[in-house]
Amino acid sequence: MAHSKRTRATRPEKSLLWLLVTTMAISSGSSAAPLPADLSTIVQEELDRVAATEDQVRYRGQYAALVPLGTPAARLLLTMLRNEDLFIARRRQAANALHDVANTELIGALHQTMADLLLEPWVETEVGLLLARLGERQTLDRWIGLLRRITDPPPTTVTLAEVLKGLGTLGDLQFRSADLAGASLTHQRRVGLMKDLIPRVSKRLQSALTDEMHAIHYNLACCLALSGKVEEAFEAAQISLLSSTIRITMVEVDGDLRALRADPQWGEWLLQQRLLHQSSARELEEPEPKEKQR
Repeated sequence: MAHSKRTRATRPEKSLLWLLVTTMAISSGSSAAPLPADLSTIVQEELDRVAATEDQVRYRGQYAALVPLGTPAARLLLTMLRNEDLFIARRRQAANALHDVANTELIGALHQTMADLLLEPWVETEVGLLLARLGERQTLDRWIGLLRRITDPPPTTVTLAEVLKGLGTLGDLQFRSADLAGASLTHQRRVGLMKDLIPRVSKRLQSALTDEMHAIHYNLACCLALSGKVEEAFEAAQISLLSSTIRITMVEVDGDLRALRADPQWGEWLLQQRLLHQSSARELEEPEPKEKQR
């Protein structure tokens, strides 16, 4: 069941302490190693902690605290991912955690999961990415090949919408399979096509498309930051903040953007962005002046 925000926010210290003590017991071979019920509780509490503090973002190493629990935790997370009775948000958390925790001992179970004819498409994607991370890229490479048949040819008026959608999926697959250079190029091409498209559509559609185009820059910033291109990442992150879906708090906690926060200009840049967006928010809140009565 979902915990309230207040409950989740008051439990992180206990969760981390418990996890540390338990991990030490496992590594030392102590009889204090957790029973399955204890393991489940530890995993659930760590998922709660991340949901309470970093729910806006997803990044590599976000669930590093669970890595020492090894294969038993990975099998539990896979079970949670496949459990359609759980809330979808919890299942997605389990999928994200698996990308940190899964090891080669899980490959057989992942193949069994892929063989399920009734597997939900988004779960299939997660499992395919997990297999790729563990060295078995056949499924992922097949997906990417199919997408490139759509995205590589020059778009026409008829195919542009399908190409843009395909580029979004392709960029996500490339990034999540650690192809940062490929993902950067894909995001940049998508932005370029949208820049060309926006002036050509009706004005009622331009605002939403512009907002989406700005949001793409957040994913681009993550690619650039992880590639060591910090200056370009700052520029992309700044553009992304023009989107209604991207908040400065995301940049402050996202592990993929650590390089920005470690850079000497981070403090000044962050202050400038806060002041800029506070000013924009005030302008939106201020009512238009009424005309003077004659």
